[in-house]
Amino acid sequence: MIIGAGAAGVFTAYRLREMYGRFYDIVLLEANDRVGGNCYSTTVTYGGRNYSIDCGAQFFYKNPQPSYCALVEQLGLMDEATDVISAPAGFTVWDKQANARRLWLPSRLLGFLHYANTDWDRLAQFAIYMTYSAFLDRETTNWSLSVDDWFSKLVLLDSDFKENVIKPFMYQFVSLPLSRIGESSALYAVTYFVRNVFGDAGVPEGDENPPELPGLPTFQTYQSMIGLDGILRKALSAARVTPTLSSPVTSVARSGDVSIVQTAAGPIQADHVVFACDPHAAATILQAGGTSPTTLLDTLKGLEYVGLPISMQKDGSCWMPSNTDYWEPVSTLVDGSAVRFTAWFGRLRPSYNFGQKIPVFKTWGAPDIDGASCPHQFLPHRHYIPLPTTTFMTLRESLQGFQGKDGHWFAGGWTRWFDSQEAALDSATWVADQLPPTALPFTGRARMVAPDPQKVERNLRRWLERVARHAPENRRDAIAHAIDEVAAKG
Repeated sequence: MIIGAGAAGVFTAYRLREMYGRFYDIVLLEANDRVGGNCYSTTVTYGGRNYSIDCGAQFFYKNPQPSYCALVEQLGLMDEATDVISAPAGFTVWDKQANARRLWLPSRLLGFLHYANTDWDRLAQFAIYMTYSAFLDRETTNWSLSVDDWFSKLVLLDSDFKENVIKPFMYQFVSLPLSRIGESSALYAVTYFVRNVFGDAGVPEGDENPPELPGLPTFQTYQSMIGLDGILRKALSAARVTPTLSSPVTSVARSGDVSIVQTAAGPIQADHVVFACDPHAAATILQAGGTSPTTLLDTLKGLEYVGLPISMQKDGSCWMPSNTDYWEPVSTLVDGSAVRFTAWFGRLRPSYNFGQKIPVFKTWGAPDIDGASCPHQFLPHRHYIPLPTTTFMTLRESLQGFQGKDGHWFAGGWTRWFDSQEAALDSATWVADQLPPTALPFTGRARMVAPDPQKVERNLRRWLERVARHAPENRRDAIAHAIDEVAAKG
């Protein structure tokens, strides 16, 4: 029995079928009327062309999500002509009150030609930050080190840059209010960015005599043209599993060697129950069953997990930089103590009508955004996410001690690494791997791709050297040799 047809639930069903064939009778229940969970897509039309727009879970990247990309390819969907495309990615941190950029990394290397001296100064500091982040991701598995405690050790960065540039930049990864980002797990706040930009795929080596700055992407992102929920439907079809929708589970209780799962259609007996839902929903269901230990319920309830309001906008946005020269695929708008993060689909989708970019945007923020006050909002949405404080990480680790007790399992992006499709797939694969009998050859864990942390430093060095070639002479060495400076003084 699998409760929840989001990414983790679908991937669990897929892995069970792949690994064990017809050994298990797989029942997949979903309280909502659709498959997908946070993966939810809508369609907009521009220039007579339909565009699938992901409203919840959005990006995926080959570097930090190698196993997920391998699955997408296995499903026959990694086809740039039809299903998956790549797009150059950059980002901006914009101060609304000052009407100025705090940090700007253009989507293409050509954009560095438009840098002012202050931009190069910030990039030199950001290079130091990226190096610190790469070292943290490589050298520690301590998820309980807070951002503030980590910042106190970063002697090569000044306090103003940490507070006013790095913390707003981190918002896109941790979704905590600016005043609470210091509580976040430092490793959680940096790991996805590090592995995305400098992960396994690598950065091409530079030439001794490089040409003028090309239109090469600064970073790279991948988008599913059928929507991420479309990928999940393909996975279910491949697994030959039909989910039961609009079927909420009200309780789960252990009775002898089986669990009794109460649904609107009546009770169902299950040997194993996989809670592929958020921790609070799992706690509610188990508490209603009355057989789970209080320590488990307290652990699940203590995991801070919220419904993040999202505003989908078109024909304009209420939360982009006022200067369109600094519009990138992702932007963070800082307005005093408020922070807003926006993805602009115009840079993430093919153009229409001879080069026009679709004016479609997705925004979330802290405190919660008031989408109803934005004249461009066409669809409100809610994305359920963990708030990755150090307390969350400690509780997440303790949850592993309850896995498999009474035949109950917990899967989801929130249970492992960084909340993402990769983490959801990893958790689903791990759960399936714990169950009998022996898996079929070359399935499950054998299909997972482990990242190579040793490649990160090499790729970071190449990236810094490539960008530094076009920096002013007084900043060139600082950018190119950021790794050496951190290693020597950090």
